[in-house]
Amino acid sequence: MLEQQADRIMQLSEWEERWQENKIGFHQPEIHRMLQINYNAVVNGRSSVRFFFPLCGKAVDMKWLADLGHSVVGVEISEMAIRQFFQENNMTYSEESLPSLPGATLFQNSENNISLYQCDLFSFSSSVAGQFGAIWDRGSLVAINPKDRERYAAVILSLMGGDCRYLLDTLLYNPDLYKGMLPWRP
Repeated sequence: MLEQQADRIMQLSEWEERWQENKIGFHQPEIHRMLQINYNAVVNGRSSVRFFFPLCGKAVDMKWLADLGHSVVGVEISEMAIRQFFQENNMTYSEESLPSLPGATLFQNSENNISLYQCDLFSFSSSVAGQFGAIWDRGSLVAINPKDRERYAAVILSLMGGDCRYLLDTLLYNPDLYKGMLPWRP
């Protein structure tokens, strides 16, 4: 298994397949402990903070933050993940195509101030949704192919407002054994 992973590069289509096959061991059904512990430091006394979630999936953290009065913007390649997020949280949503972002769809729940963009993260920019006061990255950096990490960092930096706080959940691993996507549980 480790040898097979050594030079593994994930394709965007494979993420959608994982959702279709319910191979989403990376999804956590509860609010992430790191976010709870560091919430006050991230918010830093501010109210109505705009949070950005790269590769958001159907993270329950998004609804938790919205329920606390913050707005949430996420980017996810899997349309299925986005639809499941709204359905599992009993939220109505609208959807619209975005001429400024070809192939992208914006899913929004205005009552909870949650906007999820179904698109490639590398197509997303501050010209689409502005800058943010907080970014919660719960595994995106690890999931990004190593060759794309500099591009990823550039996207994240471009989305950071002047007072932005960035919370990153990551891990150390041997890059000789795992290139890009780690072998998640089914």
